[in-house]
Amino acid sequence: MSGPKGAPPSHPPHLPHLSLQALLDHWLGDSDAAATDAADEHLMRCDACGAALDELIALGDGVRAALRAGGLLVVTSGAFADGLARRGLRVREYSLPHNGSVNCTVAPGDEVLVSRLQAPLAGVQRLDIRMLDSMTPEQPREQHDVPFDAQRGEVVYLNPIDALRRLPAHSLEVTLLAVEPEGRRELGRYTFRHAPWPAGGAA
Repeated sequence: MSGPKGAPPSHPPHLPHLSLQALLDHWLGDSDAAATDAADEHLMRCDACGAALDELIALGDGVRAALRAGGLLVVTSGAFADGLARRGLRVREYSLPHNGSVNCTVAPGDEVLVSRLQAPLAGVQRLDIRMLDSMTPEQPREQHDVPFDAQRGEVVYLNPIDALRRLPAHSLEVTLLAVEPEGRRELGRYTFRHAPWPAGGAA
């Protein structure tokens, strides 16, 4: 979709570029028919947006491969998680109420493991996550300034699924921390009690 090799991508005068969201919607098939037709017409005329779409597709292929391999722990949006099954991935999901807990596992055929944590997020400006598993209680892990959906009151993340398959029974404690000028404030604490999938069990 880009111009001749070595030449900068062209762009017709007075034609605004497609936004990143428009490119994402076009690539993922989430735009309606009118928006899709408009994006197709634009991409035929605008080499710069075509090049941006090519880069997005290349990045997306890598992300999709990493998700299928279970190599990522990614805090994401609820909307993104909602669309994974629509795009052909086999999704196992656990949704925990505020300060809740759950018995969890991973089936052999699962491709993505989604965790949803419900929390009182109204007014929160920045959020950190602390994770502490029972196998290494002296080594807490943290992620800082993670995305969250205050309106839906949830934090959503994708787990490294292949790594979990290899682990024995253990528990994982996840704590949400609101970052405020005076320090960090605990918003919620959640416990996942993981057990390996039983040998010979139906997926």
